[in-house]
Amino acid sequence: MLKSICSMTLVPLLAIASMVSAAETGFYLGAGAGRSYANLTGEIHQSLADAGFVVDSLLVDDHDTGTGWKLFAGYAFNSYLAAELSYVDLGETGADIAIGGRVSGQINTQMTMDGVNIGLKAGYPFADRFSAFAKLGAFVWNAKATANADLIAGSGTSRQKDNGTDLSYGVGLDYDVNTHFSVRGDWDRYRLGGDADTDISLWSVSVQYQF
Repeated sequence: MLKSICSMTLVPLLAIASMVSAAETGFYLGAGAGRSYANLTGEIHQSLADAGFVVDSLLVDDHDTGTGWKLFAGYAFNSYLAAELSYVDLGETGADIAIGGRVSGQINTQMTMDGVNIGLKAGYPFADRFSAFAKLGAFVWNAKATANADLIAGSGTSRQKDNGTDLSYGVGLDYDVNTHFSVRGDWDRYRLGGDADTDISLWSVSVQYQF
C-alpha cells in the first residue's frame, strides 16, 4: 500500500518537474513591435557645423522615430541566463533645418536605422509566472540618410550610408502564459557611432514561443 501511495504521489510530481525543466531551458523564437525614440540633435548639429553651415534652427523628430519592430531567437541555458540574437528595425527619423549665413535656406533630412543584435539575457523569476530580466550585447547597425537641400546657392539631394558595431543594453518583464508561450515587454537602448548623442531607445511588446 505504501509503495502504491508513493508511486501515485511521485508520478505527478515528476511530470510537473519535467514540464518546468522543459519551459526553463531550450530554444525560443519571438517577435515584437513598439515605438522607437531617438536623440540625434547633437549629431546633426555637429555634422552641419563641421561642414561649414550656420544653423539658425534645428527641428528634429527627437522624441518619436515611429514604429520599431524586431525578430529574435535565443537559447535559455536555465531560468537565469540565455543567449539571444535579434534583427531590429528602429524606424525612421527626420529633421528640418534652417541654414543662415551666405548659403541660407532649408535642409530636410530623413534617416532609417536597423541592425542585428547579439547578447546575453539574465533573468530572475520573482513570482509564479513573472520574471524580470536585463540584457547586454553588441549591435551591428546600418543607417541610411537622405538630405534634400534648398539653399540660396542651389538645390540638391545627398544620400549617405554608415554602419558600425556598438553597445546595446536593456531591461524587461516576462509573463508565462503557459509552458510554451510567454509575453514580454522590453526597453532596449542602442548606440550608433559610440556617441551618447546617437542613442536610440525601443519600447516593445513581444510574443515568445519556447520549444
